[in-house]
Order: sequence, then C-alpha cells, then structure tokens
Amino acid sequence: MADKLPVSLDAIREARARIAPYVRATPLIPLDALSKDGRKVLMKCELFQRTGSFKMRGATNCILENLEQAKRNGVVAASAGNHAQGVAAICKELGIRATIVMPTITPPVKIKNTLDWGATVELHGKVVDESFQKAQTIAKEKGNVLIHPFRDPFVMAGQGTIGLELVEDPLFQDIEAVAIAIGGGGLISGCASVIKALRPEIKVYGITALNAPTVASSFAQKKVIEEPVQITLADTIATKKMDPTMLQNILSCVDEVLGLSEESIAHAIALLAEKAKMVVEGSGAIAVSAILENKIPEKKIAVILCGGNIDLPSFGQVLNRGLVEQGRLVRLVVTIVDRPGGLNAVTEVFAQSGANIQQVYHQRASLEAGFGKAQIEVEIETRGSEHTQEILHALAQKGFQVRHAN
Repeated sequence: MADKLPVSLDAIREARARIAPYVRATPLIPLDALSKDGRKVLMKCELFQRTGSFKMRGATNCILENLEQAKRNGVVAASAGNHAQGVAAICKELGIRATIVMPTITPPVKIKNTLDWGATVELHGKVVDESFQKAQTIAKEKGNVLIHPFRDPFVMAGQGTIGLELVEDPLFQDIEAVAIAIGGGGLISGCASVIKALRPEIKVYGITALNAPTVASSFAQKKVIEEPVQITLADTIATKKMDPTMLQNILSCVDEVLGLSEESIAHAIALLAEKAKMVVEGSGAIAVSAILENKIPEKKIAVILCGGNIDLPSFGQVLNRGLVEQGRLVRLVVTIVDRPGGLNAVTEVFAQSGANIQQVYHQRASLEAGFGKAQIEVEIETRGSEHTQEILHALAQKGFQVRHAN
C-alpha cells in the first residue's frame, strides 16, 4: 500500500510544524473498561482539541498555506458543525474574515457556536451539499479561500498529523489495529497514510453507521454508490454519496470498512461517559462501537475519538437509551389497591430491592385495573437485567400485578 498513499509523509510532517502553534497535541490514553482479558484499547482524544473536534487541524493547515490570500479576501466554508467551528476558530486567531454557509436545518446551538468564534453565518440549502455550492459561488465572487472539509490535500495533511502523534507515542508501539470513523474521508486518508507508511503491518478499519451505508457499499463494490441516509447518532459522518477521489484514497490505505448499528453507537457513548468520564459525539464514539460488537479481531487496538460536540438534550436521550439497552432503566406498570398507603407499599418494595425511582405516574381512572384498583407507571434504575428480575419477583411475592410498559 505504501507506494500509492493519498498523502505523503513529507506533507504531513510539514503540516505538523506549520500548525503546532495553533492546535493541541492530544493525549493517547487507555480505555480501562475494555482493556482486559488480553485486550488493550487506546483512545486518541481529539475531543480535547480546542473546538472539540479534529477538524481544526486540517482547516489550520489549509489556511496557513493560503495565508496571504486569506488575509486579503477572507475565507469561506460549508459545514453543519465541526468543520465550521474549526475554520471559524483559526480565522479568529489569525484575524481573518470567515463566512460559513450552513444548511437551514442546522441546530441553533451549532449556529451559535460558530458565531461565537466570530464567523459570519449564511443559511442556505437543506443539506451540506447545497451549502457547499453556495460557498463555491461566494468564493468565485469575492475571491475567498474555499476551505473544503475533506478533499483538499492540505486539509488531509493536517488531519494526518494525528497519525504522526499516534505512531510516535510509546503506548502505540504494540498496537495491531486502528479504528477510524469515515465521513468524507479526509481524517482516515491522512492518518492511514502515516500508519501504512511507517507501520504497514497495522490494520486500518474505517467505521461507518449502518444508517448511512454509502461508504461501506462504495468500498465493497470499489465504485461510488449513492445510498439514502437515515437518522443516525453519527450525523457528522452521514454521507449520501462519496467523492470519487476520496473513495480511491480509502481503497488505497484502508483494510476494511465496518458498519455499526444505532444501538451499538448509543452503547459506546454511554460507556465512554460512565467508564471513561468523556462526553463524546456519535461519530467520535463509533470506533468504540466496533470493539463492543467484536467486529475487530485484533486484541491491541487504537481508536480516534474524533469529536465531542454532542448537544446536551441528545446526550441525555442517548444515556437513557443506553441504560434501557443494558436493562438498567426499566418502565413497569404495577396494579395496586386504590386506598391510602397503596402507592407507599410499592415504593417500599423498590427501596428494599435497591432500585432508584426516576419517575412515577399514578393513574386512578384505569379501565384495565378494574374497580377499586389503580395503576402506577414507574421508571426505575436498576443494576441490570438480573437485578430487574429480582425486583419483579419481590413485587409478585407481595401480591402486585406487574408488567413492562409498552
């Protein structure tokens, strides 16, 4: 593979020297929760980058390479999130005017974050492809430097600096495989170029969501395949159609592309929050999903946590969903006698069983319960499926009718 890599080592080393004053060299740390039974998992924590994502590396390298024109005419980019903030952040530091074209359906928090970095935001189109067409028009009309989110060689070289940091880290020396999210392909093109040039024996896995199957299908068939995109937690890597050049890039340096389910991505986000104390977005956690699903046979694996920009409402929903998937958040419907103390009798069972009550809804006018009875719908947090069964048994012993809520 090393004779036909997308980005040269020289270009990536030059990028590292160029961007060093502006970006962070992020830590590589063990994921202790998965590093057991002979397995070793390391996390490259790009969520600790200044804008919460690796995107600032490539944007910085591209802008610095075109600095004179950028300072004279400004820059323009199209993005719905991480690339927008990366471009805006480095432009603010360098005193460069930045215009970011974002889809009209972009969540307000992402628009605000981009504005907070000092950029001008224009809303255009329903998808990023339409926003990019507008950005191209602006670049032609105003002479702005157009910062492509992945296809530009300087952007790819900037992302590849992550790969240099990986292979030079002492913890990385016995690693057998690296898992990297694929959206447009810039991150994996840069990083895999380094890995295959310096450590060709290491396998590189590209990770995508099953709800956005274009990359996996295109990789498997070795041609651009356009596929519909469903809603996915890994929204920042949800690609409808691959760029032909980027497909050739990943074919040249990636060993395998894996698709992961939404349930698996949610589980990874929840695990990273609970066990590693990290808030990671879906696209950042998806590489961990591949390990949780045993998709990667190698025992010593590094993953790139490429971003942490998940909004708080979505994060809360994912955590709840993860608890449900693990059998740790359960909704039950319990029939009780409708008299004083009836509700208290049920809550006593939960308390004695060690369950934590999250919510209770007391429904007295229930035809299902029957005359003289009432139903309560209760959401409880347990230690897992086995603990839930113990609670159900304790309720039955006390004479309560109970079922799982729909």
